[in-house]
Order: sequence, then C-alpha cells, then structure tokens
Amino acid sequence: MAHQPLDDLELDTIETFLESDRVHEECQNFVMAHGFLTALAICPSQFNEEQWLSVIFEETPNFESPKEEKQITQLMSRLFIDIQKELESEEGFLIPCELEMGPTPEELSELQEWATGFMEGVFMTETFWFETEKEEVVAELLLPIMVASDLFDDEEVIQIRQSEKLTQSCIEQIPEVVTDLFLVLRTEPEKRPTPAASKHANNKQAGQKPKNNKKKTNNKKR
Repeated sequence: MAHQPLDDLELDTIETFLESDRVHEECQNFVMAHGFLTALAICPSQFNEEQWLSVIFEETPNFESPKEEKQITQLMSRLFIDIQKELESEEGFLIPCELEMGPTPEELSELQEWATGFMEGVFMTETFWFETEKEEVVAELLLPIMVASDLFDDEEVIQIRQSEKLTQSCIEQIPEVVTDLFLVLRTEPEKRPTPAASKHANNKQAGQKPKNNKKKTNNKKR
C-alpha cells in the first residue's frame, strides 16, 4: 500500500495530543518532535519506533484506549516517513514554523523549539554525525541550527546572537542547511556540498563539536 502523507486534520491530532494532559510535562510538542525526527531522518543509522517514541513522550502517555494508542503511534510513524520522503526529494525542506527568534530570551519561538528538538536528535546519535571525513562540514552546517536552538553558550554562538541582523541571516539558512546535511550524511560523495562550495563556509568556527558545548535546561512545554 502506497504511503499516504498526513493531512491537516491528522497533523492537528498529533499536535493536540502532544499538548494534552495525557502526556508527561516534559513531552516534546509538535514542532520539537518534528525537529527531533528530522535529525533522526538525516542520521545514517536507523532507530526503531519504540526508541524514538520514548524520547518524544518522555514517559508512556495515559492513552484513553488501545485504539487511541494505535492511532497516535501510527500518526507519529507516518510523520517520520513524511519527513524522510521530503528529505529524499532533495527539494526545499519546509520547516513547520516561522523562521524567527523569540521576543525575549525567556520566550522561545517555535523555530527555537524546533531547533532544540533537532539538536536533541543530534545528541542522541552524535557518533554518526561526526565521522572523521565529514566532521568539519557537518559542524559548519549545524551552526545556524545551534544558534536557533538556545542550547549553546560558546563564544561563536553568543557573538552571532548579539546581532539581530546576523542572527536572522543565520536562521534563514536553516531549510537549506537541513537539505545539505542530508546530502552530506546520506548520499553519494558527488552530491555532497563541500565547505568551499557552501555558503556557510564564511561562518567562523568555534573549533568544537556540539557535544562539547554547555547544554541549557529548557522547559519543553509552553
């Protein structure tokens, strides 16, 4: 049976459930889960559904019935497949929110939540992101997502975020960055962008992988 992309009603069902009182208070919301699954879809290693659902939910939700559990699980699985197919198309990747930062450090935008979810996926699978021959370009491409995520406080990220213009320029690269990361990690060498050819090559590097940066604690529910 051919895969059927999620429609608006099904997407709303996922979003409503992840914001409901039947999930743990630290359960990812829809945009965070989308970012998290995007990172897993880019990662060369495959993870089973039970593994990534446990991260999204934090704890097993209080499903109203076995029927609801099956429905939500199937919708989440289809969301993951939708993301995979969008990446494989190598066309413009759609981030499910506006490309903007929150008005204050305490009030995160949906983009910051999406980027936080994405980086959680990177942290979970970081061994596969930083193979020796790919480490430089991967770290370079991750910079805009690191800036948006609000999880890093190294000097380079702080310098970018001190400038509203630099920050906006950086985060506007995220849809292209997602596609480039997929090409680097999941396609043949002739398709991969190189540091010299990438528009991100001018970004100053901190000389550190994300795992070496301080990770802030964020409340996942708004």
